[in-house]
Amino acid sequence: MNNPEFDESTSDKALIDEFYRDLLIRYPELKEDVEYNEGLLHIDMRDFQSLAENLCKDRKLDELRECFMWLNSIFCRSKNELLNAINVSFLEYFEFQKGLSEKEFKEIMPKELYHGYTEMMEYMDEMAKASNERVIET
Repeated sequence: MNNPEFDESTSDKALIDEFYRDLLIRYPELKEDVEYNEGLLHIDMRDFQSLAENLCKDRKLDELRECFMWLNSIFCRSKNELLNAINVSFLEYFEFQKGLSEKEFKEIMPKELYHGYTEMMEYMDEMAKASNERVIET
């Protein structure tokens, strides 16, 4: 699989439909939240992130690996709205530290998704540095 590249000229609508269909089959415990959120992709992605973080915390490593593999298959095909939701609402603030070491996290997460995670962490670090520099200048 390849790392996804953002393309604002395309739409992920069909992939988003696939994501929701598979999400509710794989994780029926999210059905009530998804229905309540009425198609708000970023909120649903955050709920999915919470589920995955709980798998980390509970050290359910096989289930976590399966979760990441499935998301990776979606991530690698995403180009626009879904790519943004995965980056911003799943990867950006993913907290694995309550149950996994950095090494375990890297080993469990597929390389493309882990690459997306590290890109988000680098982006957040750059934003924090730029913000600190602006504060120091004033």
